[in-house]
Amino acid sequence: MPLIEINIWHKADTAAQSIKLLQAVTGSNEYLDEIVLTSRQNYFTSEQLVLLLYLLTCFIFCNLFIQVLLKIRTLLKQHQQTVVDNICFVNTTAKGTPFSFLKYIFWNDNIDRNTTTGNQIFKHELAHVQQKHSYDKLFINAILIFFWCNPFFWLMRKELNIIHEFMADKIAVEDSDTEAFAAMILQATYPQHRFTLTNPFFYSPIKRRLIMLTKNNNTKAGYIGRVLALPLAVLLFAAFTLKTKTIKNYPTTVYAGKKITVVIDAGHGGKDFGAASLDGNIKEKDLTLSIIKKIKGLNHNDNINIILTRENDIYQSPPEKVDFSKAQNPDLFVSIHVDAISRDSAAIKTGMSVLVYNEINANTNNSKLFASAIINEFSNNYKIPVTMQPRQQQTRIWILKESPCPAILIEAGYITNKNDLAYLQTDDAKETIAKNVLAAIEKYADQQNLAANISSDNLTTTDTVPKNISSNSESSSDHSLDNALCVLNGKIMGTWKTFTDKNKGDSITFSKLTVLKKQDAIAKYEKLGKNGAIEVTTIKKELVFKVSPGKTKVDTIEQIITIDDNTTSEGRGKPTEKQPLYVVDGKIQNQLNDINSLNPTEIESINVLNGENAFSKYGEAANNGVVEINMKKISENSNDQNSKDDKVFTKVENEAQFPGGETEWRHYLEKNLNPDVPVTDGWKQGTYQITISFIVKKDGSISDIKTDNYQGSKTADECINLIKKGPRWVPALQNGHNVTSYKKQPITFVVMK
Repeated sequence: MPLIEINIWHKADTAAQSIKLLQAVTGSNEYLDEIVLTSRQNYFTSEQLVLLLYLLTCFIFCNLFIQVLLKIRTLLKQHQQTVVDNICFVNTTAKGTPFSFLKYIFWNDNIDRNTTTGNQIFKHELAHVQQKHSYDKLFINAILIFFWCNPFFWLMRKELNIIHEFMADKIAVEDSDTEAFAAMILQATYPQHRFTLTNPFFYSPIKRRLIMLTKNNNTKAGYIGRVLALPLAVLLFAAFTLKTKTIKNYPTTVYAGKKITVVIDAGHGGKDFGAASLDGNIKEKDLTLSIIKKIKGLNHNDNINIILTRENDIYQSPPEKVDFSKAQNPDLFVSIHVDAISRDSAAIKTGMSVLVYNEINANTNNSKLFASAIINEFSNNYKIPVTMQPRQQQTRIWILKESPCPAILIEAGYITNKNDLAYLQTDDAKETIAKNVLAAIEKYADQQNLAANISSDNLTTTDTVPKNISSNSESSSDHSLDNALCVLNGKIMGTWKTFTDKNKGDSITFSKLTVLKKQDAIAKYEKLGKNGAIEVTTIKKELVFKVSPGKTKVDTIEQIITIDDNTTSEGRGKPTEKQPLYVVDGKIQNQLNDINSLNPTEIESINVLNGENAFSKYGEAANNGVVEINMKKISENSNDQNSKDDKVFTKVENEAQFPGGETEWRHYLEKNLNPDVPVTDGWKQGTYQITISFIVKKDGSISDIKTDNYQGSKTADECINLIKKGPRWVPALQNGHNVTSYKKQPITFVVMK
């Protein structure tokens, strides 16, 4: 019974959960591949500690087992042996004798074999040898080394020992005097020790042996007793072998709102093979097609209509896919792909990632929220690494740019990595991908549906509460939450109606919105939650530069300040206004972190555009004004060798390289960087990316090493010192000459509990 495990599957609670909005990161072509190092705050997890305790106990029991065997071996060496009919007699006076083990009978010289008692004891031990009871003992004790934590095995060993004694006692008595044999057992003095692998004659408990010698031999009564024990056996079987297993990752139905349409695209197809495995036998177009078919096949929610861009191996250009998608009037768009990399990095590069469009458009916020939902699902059960932030490529992805709805692209893994490819080809991987995508669609749609009901003035399916979020609008379809308690960033703000009326006309950006039902709200906020509660967590906004309209030199930058949703921005002159559009050297910046990482000393000028000037240049994205930042120029291409001597190149024909190339550079960092430095630095659980910039001179030496963030930390200093101690690089080439060039390297530290 303890070797049998029967799993009873049941559905877990499928209550809707808020989606944590993840920050999108930009993948820059200037960077080398990201280096990821993982460390733990605790060197041992609770699971590892339990496993260590288990293995330590196993080791102790194994030692005890071996010690018993060695003691028996010592007795054999120290005493005389006599072989009769293939049975070896060992004469000794050692404590614990007589006993038998395998074909050996260790006889105590103080017992006369020619007496009635001695003869019965001899027959008793002979029975153990002939019936090979020692093998049973060896087996059960070996099992206990590994299954010591299961109490049933200990009971089995105890009962097995008793059964051995019952069988040997029966043979020893036969037609002899049972009462005399019983008296002999009672009168015997017990030794101070015994060996667990042997069959000692003087073995307790005596009472059961005596009862067995004098028991009623009525066969019918024995059968009745066994039948009565059957219900108990069934109960024990059910109690110890039936185990529940929760299905928590794949809820059957979460979304029950209006019917939505989701277009699922299989990357490439037909003459466009896409990426291929290293041997060329597996094509991306075939893997993606099998995955999207699985997604559609596993969709059982009548409120979600899945439409595939292709159901067989045909070629579609990106514009054709976009036109097909627009014709379906979709609510969501998902494109499935697999990634690839050069052969020299194929064994290193692994993992799944989710991409969103790299510029601001009408669906930016929703695409990021949907991508976050996808990542949250995959992080629970995917068997290859998952990139924990949505990615944005430098190059534009047409199907994401032109999508009429929130759109994402999933790179399910690397077809060039043998482990990723082996997993992606399995039915388990395809089913996991399909169920995760469907679960994310349902949770995203359910949260958007919930958000729409919370705002009386049409709280749309975005991560931004739009203007006029007052809950007294006549267009509202649901006023049930007007009196719900509003909690903003952990601070009680009154009722939802009071909060929305007070902030009417403003825009509030949030990362998480949770609605608590009455019972849960009362449990958390007592009487204040009697009408339910709405918890809102906002995203902090950062105003980087305080400037005045017009062409402004860098020396007018006064300070870097931080504002939240209710702070007046002196730099713009209006309270609670949305962030402007930031443009650095003509490139739109989607992340404020990118602005914060700029070095003010490297800024040439700042230009602020408002109104028609901003709109005519940048379109609707400039509704809140534009801040144009122009950086000091670093020389790039030049044919004048003399002018190159003192110039630092950002773009060259041949990049500077670590000796041995990118693979050796990665190995150098991974081998020499201590992943536990962030833990000693006091950093908490999370993901931290340090970007190191440095200059490779014409002679290959390294200079000006610095980090763009986390300056002064032990972790940043560790990275700087490692690059400083490294060998000379192979310098960059421009027009056939060695030149000084600028390099960057992102290193990500993941701190886990």
